[in-house]
Amino acid sequence: MKFNEDSRVKIPTILHLIRLGYGYLSLSNQAWDESTNIFTDIFKESIQRLNPELSEGDIKRFYDEVALCLENEDLGKAFYEKLIEKSGNRLIDFEDFGNNTFNVVTELTYKKDDEEFRPDIILLINGMPLVFIEVKKPNNRDGIIAEHKRIQTRFKNKKFRKFVNLTQLMVFSNNM
Repeated sequence: MKFNEDSRVKIPTILHLIRLGYGYLSLSNQAWDESTNIFTDIFKESIQRLNPELSEGDIKRFYDEVALCLENEDLGKAFYEKLIEKSGNRLIDFEDFGNNTFNVVTELTYKKDDEEFRPDIILLINGMPLVFIEVKKPNNRDGIIAEHKRIQTRFKNKKFRKFVNLTQLMVFSNNM
């Protein structure tokens, strides 16, 4: 067996996440909004479950409201406030966390115009890519530091604003 980033870190991480209850999704048979990377079918189904009083039109308007707040130049503050809101429409059920939908995908492209990047592992909660994980081979200290610097540069790029505002947690791991 060839020992590389995938076999030493990425696959074990995905397997661990699956054991924790995340469902693995292949990108080949999924639909998502490439401007936000929100998986719209999962989002709609989850929002309907969390907010059963909402009609299909209400859910569409709620999605548009969420997407609009991702355009703010506030480092995600408006989205975060919407995420933790306890009254009104809910994006996440914090009272019964098992009522949410948890998925893991790999190599989801974050793209705007001619610029893009692909985090190794992305965690979706209710269809929203809230966490991404970058992995490097063990004992590759410079790899983690270099990846961190690349992310800092990318996140200063205004083309990636929606993705920055949506991201709640970034993890860098070399499985050490």
